[in-house]
Amino acid sequence: MNATEALPNDSYAPPARRRGYVQAMRKIAEMRPADTLVRVYISAPPSVIERPNWGRRLEAVRDALPGGVELLYFNTVFPADIDMAKAWPEFAETLDGLVVIGKRKKAGSLGRTLQLGPVARTELLTLVAQGKPVLLHTLEYGLVPVLDCAPNRTGPKGRERLKLKIPDGWSSEAPTLRAALTALAPPRREGDAVQADQSAHLVHPSGPPH
Repeated sequence: MNATEALPNDSYAPPARRRGYVQAMRKIAEMRPADTLVRVYISAPPSVIERPNWGRRLEAVRDALPGGVELLYFNTVFPADIDMAKAWPEFAETLDGLVVIGKRKKAGSLGRTLQLGPVARTELLTLVAQGKPVLLHTLEYGLVPVLDCAPNRTGPKGRERLKLKIPDGWSSEAPTLRAALTALAPPRREGDAVQADQSAHLVHPSGPPH
């Protein structure tokens, strides 16, 4: 077995793309004006929002994000009869990030592949195109940057779904996740302690540790 084969499969994205992502996320954090509110939308299917444990799921996402983030989801910002296709593009401009919650093929299974419906796929593509952090959330693996997942589009034209596969060797210490969370952290005020996560491995996540 050579050195490449021995490495864990912690991302499906090439190293160069991961480095670019880390740098872009850090740039977002650096450019954010002081005292601005950071808004993150949770995209979840109605069947998930209507479950009795939805409150616990919200808290799990909140705990995984930086403190002070405003967390939004459909029921908190949209009327039930809204035309999302018309409302979403303008609303998306006000967001700083997106957390998507997918469904597994079989309820209760622990597989690494989750599926997003057409609405969630559209929401994801909008935020990705804007260069904002988009994260997949599962109770088993926490937050995973969509960049690190393997995408697979399915379904008929106009109603496409998106399957996202979490890497087998995924780690919550991945530089891409740490960079995305940095991009979602509310800006520091004058006098606040400087965060320590400024190390060189964020810029070169595939390189050797320092």
